[in-house]
Order: sequence, then C-alpha cells, then structure tokens
Amino acid sequence: MKQTVSLLLAALFIQSIALADRVRTIDGAELTGTITLIDKGVIHLKTSYAGTLKIQQDQVASFESDEPRVVRLASGTVMAGPISSDAQGKLRIQSEDGVLETETAKVTTAWSPGSEDPEVVRNRREWRYQASLDLTGRSGNTDRFALGTSLRAELKGPNDALAFFFDYEQAEENNNKTEDRIAGGGSYESFFSKILGWYVRTELETDRIDNVKLRSTNAGGLSYRLINEDHQSLVFRSGLGYRFTSFTSDRDDESDATLDFGLAHSYRYNQMFRMKNDLTFVPAIEDFSNYRVVHDSGIELPVGSGDNWKLRFGVRNEYLSKPAADKKLDTSYYTRMIYSWD
Repeated sequence: MKQTVSLLLAALFIQSIALADRVRTIDGAELTGTITLIDKGVIHLKTSYAGTLKIQQDQVASFESDEPRVVRLASGTVMAGPISSDAQGKLRIQSEDGVLETETAKVTTAWSPGSEDPEVVRNRREWRYQASLDLTGRSGNTDRFALGTSLRAELKGPNDALAFFFDYEQAEENNNKTEDRIAGGGSYESFFSKILGWYVRTELETDRIDNVKLRSTNAGGLSYRLINEDHQSLVFRSGLGYRFTSFTSDRDDESDATLDFGLAHSYRYNQMFRMKNDLTFVPAIEDFSNYRVVHDSGIELPVGSGDNWKLRFGVRNEYLSKPAADKKLDTSYYTRMIYSWD
C-alpha cells in the first residue's frame, strides 16, 4: 500500500514538472513555473516558490511552454499555440495551422489565451481620480492652523491626457490669516510623434492674502517630450497665453498677453516612491519684468500594500515680480494624505 501511494505521488510530481513551463538562463539556471507574459523584452514567470519572476529576455538561453500562448511577432503576425525556443535563438510555435519557426528575438509580446493583449491595455484611455487632505495645527507660543485639500481627475492614454483640478488652501497664525487660496482649471495635452505634441490649459484663482480677487490664465503651445520611459518622464512646454487679474485693493485690473513656459518631471523608483516636479514661468510680453513663477516638488510614498493610499511630502513656491501685496515669494511646505482610484 505504501509503495502504491509513493508511486502515485511520484507520478503526480513528475507530471507537474512536465506540465510546468521552463526558462533556462544563459548562466545555466533552470526555472519552472507558468509563463504569463512576454512584453518589452521581459519574461514574466509565475512560480509557487518566489511569486512572479521578471527575467530579461536577453538573459534567457531558451524557454518552452506546453500550454498555448498568444504570440505577436515584430512583423505584426499573431499566432496561438505551445511555444519553445532553443539555445540557438530559434523559436517554434505549434499552431492549429502548422508549425512556425522563427527567431526568438522577433517575439515582441506573448500572453495567455483569455487575457487581454498588453498592447490594447497600454493604448487604453482610463480615468484616474485623486483626493488629498493636508490638515495641521499647533498651539503654544504660536497658534497655527492649516488646511489644504485638492481634487484631481485625469483621462490618460499613452499619448494624450485630459485633466481637471481643484485646490483649496487656508491657514491661520495667531488668529491672522496667512493663506486663503482657491484655484481650479483644466488642461489637455496630445503628442502626435514620439517627441512633439501640443497643449492647452486654463486656470482660475482667487487669493485674498495676495489681494487677488480673480486671476485667469489661459495658454497653449507646443510640448516636447524629452524623456518617455516607464519609470521617468520629462516634458518641456512653450507657448503663448493671456492673463487677466483683478484685485481686492485699489490697484487697477491687469490684462496681459504672455509667454508660457513649463517643465514637468516624474520619476518612479520601483514601487518605493515617486518624485514629481512642476515648474511654470509666465512673463508678460510687453514687460518681461512682470512675471509669475510657480514651482511644486514632492515625493509620494505608498501607504499599505495597495496602490490607493499615499503620503506626499512637498514644497510649493509662488513668486510674483509685481505683487499686489507686500510679499513677492510665497512658500509652503506640506504633508498630504492622498487617496486615488480608477
């Protein structure tokens, strides 16, 4: 009886190995599991002992899968069936229409039947929403209270983005208001090549501390995508705009045609943190000494195991060369709890 059970367990073990996908690296390691995806030069191997391993395709000597996989080649050809490659860089796809032999390097994407095509997923536009809250207080020699909240909505695809935002900031120190700002607006940016695109943006703002009853900024121009990678992006914008400002003081309203310059940088380090930097510079065309600079830099850290909650630590600077109030530079440091969802 024991011998029969042992033989049965051994047979099941051998069968599980036989059905497992195999990946052999160029340094001689042999990994078993399930190949769930091949995309952007990376083989995703799901294992029971180490989760999903991501192996660079140029470090793989050979691989094989007994279960069907949908394969897209560099030529655009799509086939489905069991796949295997050898150490000489040859690939075999066993489809219903016969066997196709090609070079492993020509495989651009492979995925499991029933799963979505990764290229379709990448090109899909999706809404993403974000709400954040910054609430601080201090009592003692100095009584201080600060509240900051913001809402974001973005419809983003691989080459365009439509975004809306709303910000509110209020702060008091020893019963004197030091911040009282409301802002909202929207923007749209689209790239028609790998580097070049266009943008439009509009923003409405009121800031009673700076004696701004209403500031309206509208601009549009060209976008230059200098870096476009999965972990990092860098976009430079330049264009023309129009700025109108009315004041709560006796100062006359201002209406100026402007230049519009912007820089947006984003960097993600694994899943540990994301750094974002935004800078805009808007000078009046008739008087370059009349300009506004807004800068915001921050680091976002995940909270918990999911991707919904984050903490953002940052600093925001606003500089007005000809302010209505006495203060030219307005600097605020913040810590925000962010919740985002699809």
